[in-house]
Amino acid sequence: MEDWLNFLQDYCNAVQQSWVDGRWERLQPLGAVPGAGAEQRELWMREQEQYRDRGAEITAVQGNVVPLYWLESNGRVQVEFAWHVRRTYRQHGAELVEETRRQQRMAVIRQGTGWALDWIGPCPDGETDAAVLKKPEAWMEMVGTGEGMQPTLTVHGAKGYQADQAVAYAERYWNSANPAYPHFTDDCTNFISQCLYAGGIPMLFSGEKGRGWWMRSGKSASWSYSWAVAHSLYLLLKSGGPPMRAVQKNSPEQLMPGDVICYDFDGDGRFQHTTIVVAKDANHLPLVNAHTTNSRMRYWNYRDSTAYTPNIRYAFFHIQGM
Repeated sequence: MEDWLNFLQDYCNAVQQSWVDGRWERLQPLGAVPGAGAEQRELWMREQEQYRDRGAEITAVQGNVVPLYWLESNGRVQVEFAWHVRRTYRQHGAELVEETRRQQRMAVIRQGTGWALDWIGPCPDGETDAAVLKKPEAWMEMVGTGEGMQPTLTVHGAKGYQADQAVAYAERYWNSANPAYPHFTDDCTNFISQCLYAGGIPMLFSGEKGRGWWMRSGKSASWSYSWAVAHSLYLLLKSGGPPMRAVQKNSPEQLMPGDVICYDFDGDGRFQHTTIVVAKDANHLPLVNAHTTNSRMRYWNYRDSTAYTPNIRYAFFHIQGM
């Protein structure tokens, strides 16, 4: 094994230990210069603070790091890696688990006989589909389609919205793609639409991308903006019209599993992210599943997100169905 891979593993292990005991100073000797990785470390500390604010204590963290690709040049390595993290925590006597699959980038440099951190940060556009809003067709790179395949969970369109089926789908595919559908580089809203469809919300077909709510898979795959673009889905939900017949709520406490949260990270009126509620924590607040940064049972407010700003706005929707 390349010795820089050992450093990558050791660094991620140190981060995971710090989430449990709060000893972030253990990361400082691993940096090439004072302050290396400070911005990313502040984000991780904010995550830990969010747990404390919820009355929760992280008791264990397990992680799996997989290097995806890297470039070595003159004693410096730049690597992009997938990091699957599973956190176990206690909250008011209940034990809960949160999982995320992050995609991160790191640069390490040779220092003496070993390696040291030069820089670490998230991959671009790790949380939002803001670029999709600017160029919907050009940006939504299709990673794969499953022509001729069928969704693996039964749809009960005639019975109205089955929230438990939507949640089951969100749990099944939180960290993978259903091959029956196209998969996008910015996949958050596409994933939520699939969850709603699995819960029995029927597609509302139209000959125009700007109308209805629909997806056609296969060789000539096509979809409405409301299916795959966060702001377009937000507008459809806000309208209260078919096929979701959504009702906007005033607070997250009013949501139930199967409901949807939309996120405007910048507070500028354009919504960039969508999640689905899959459970409630011990404070009766939502835990959500999402794609792009694949997440399971994540706390709803996304203060731990790289896209978070103090201007963030949320929209809460209860899904009624037809």
